Amino acid sequence: MPNDDEVHALSVERTIDAAPEAVFDAFIALYDSDRPDWVVDSSLDLRVGGRWSVAFQVPDGPAFREERTITALDRPHLLEYAVTAVYGGVPTFDTTVQVTIDGGRVRLAQQGFPAPETRDVFAGAWPDVLAELDRRVSGRPS
Repeated sequence: MPNDDEVHALSVERTIDAAPEAVFDAFIALYDSDRPDWVVDSSLDLRVGGRWSVAFQVPDGPAFREERTITALDRPHLLEYAVTAVYGGVPTFDTTVQVTIDGGRVRLAQQGFPAPETRDVFAGAWPDVLAELDRRVSGRPS
């Protein structure tokens, strides 16, 4: 029988026609140096054990922040981080995220959601993130 972390997990993937290095760098930039409007602030220390604070204001959604700690890094193939989601200044739940880049395949996996409804909110957003990533590295509409 699967545990709650496995039940309340998600995984999305997309094939992007670009070198792994370009995809990795664009993923980092998406939340740091070349942010879209819905990422309002970011502070990154890109190393294992480094902190990564990202503030979001998504359309039609609440403002929130993710306090991330990088747990694994193998540029350009792997980035893992632990996340504490903070809403209204209060830590609300913890998850882990794993980003793998294998050739042109990008896979994002997140687990540890407190409930299926919370997981589903994030599951609805990750495909848009991958589409934006694809648009940025390929130079074509997603």
